[in-house]
Amino acid sequence: MTARIYIYDTQGQNEPVCSLTPEPSGADDGGRDYTLPKGYTLQEGQFSAPNGSTCYLQMHNGAPLLVDNANKLAFLLEQERKMEQRRKAAGLTRLQLADQVGLTQYDIYRMEHHEVEPSTAALGKIAAVLHCDTIDLI
Repeated sequence: MTARIYIYDTQGQNEPVCSLTPEPSGADDGGRDYTLPKGYTLQEGQFSAPNGSTCYLQMHNGAPLLVDNANKLAFLLEQERKMEQRRKAAGLTRLQLADQVGLTQYDIYRMEHHEVEPSTAALGKIAAVLHCDTIDLI
């Protein structure tokens, strides 16, 4: 299960904030899909653990952390790897995709793992090779 989480800066005050809703002024990151741990759900704006206890989000080192106090657990959430999923569904290796769009295999790896943001041009080339829209990759 995934959850769309918005991250925005609090104008230099402490760490950025994460939320399930966009920041009213539009100063958020546009929202990204994050993968929830197995058994955890999001319904009507509330996170729940497999045993039904309530969980909450907080930021940790710039990333959303799902905190399950009842079970004394916390999970650093990872962005869904849409580009990697599309590439694999197309039956391509990283090297094959890289060759077709004029990048290195390492460039593709870093984009798939959200280590770098792809340029608009690179994203467009990748989307064309994978026969999808650019929005399907981010």
